[in-house]
Amino acid sequence: MNLAIQEPRSRDLVPNKIDPNEVVGYKSLEDPINLLEIESIKLPQVACPVNHKFTPNLYTREIFMPKGTLVTSLMHLTTHPFFILQGDVSVWSHDMPIQRYKAPYSGITKAGTRRVLYTHEDTIWACCFVTTLTDPEEIAYEIMAHDFNPYIDKDNPRMQTWKCNQIEN
Repeated sequence: MNLAIQEPRSRDLVPNKIDPNEVVGYKSLEDPINLLEIESIKLPQVACPVNHKFTPNLYTREIFMPKGTLVTSLMHLTTHPFFILQGDVSVWSHDMPIQRYKAPYSGITKAGTRRVLYTHEDTIWACCFVTTLTDPEEIAYEIMAHDFNPYIDKDNPRMQTWKCNQIEN
């Protein structure tokens, strides 16, 4: 019997993770979300605070987006639920026409999804992720692709707004 402790693999830390290279539009110069993002990054930056909550094997991320905000998401690498807890938001992604959701609403984000959101009212959007990780920055690198847009340096400060704002346990 082998009792040696093994380091967990990334797949064990964040199950159902996909390879972003398999997603249509990944690093594409013609991707419409990439093209919109290079224009929207020229607009004034809006504060969208993020709260991080942890329970055993579950990470919940809540983002507050003020009324009138245009948001482009990073590409999600896992399938997971999302919840609109407050607000009214229009959402577009590659695999669906524009949808308008009003709180309360729940849905499923498919792995490979990248979205454009426009908030008609102050909106709180939450997602839950299965993971054993407890560092929000480490989790973000495991659950989202940060180099999707070839026009924008992934280390650009405007592209780092997903980073930690507040942590709650």
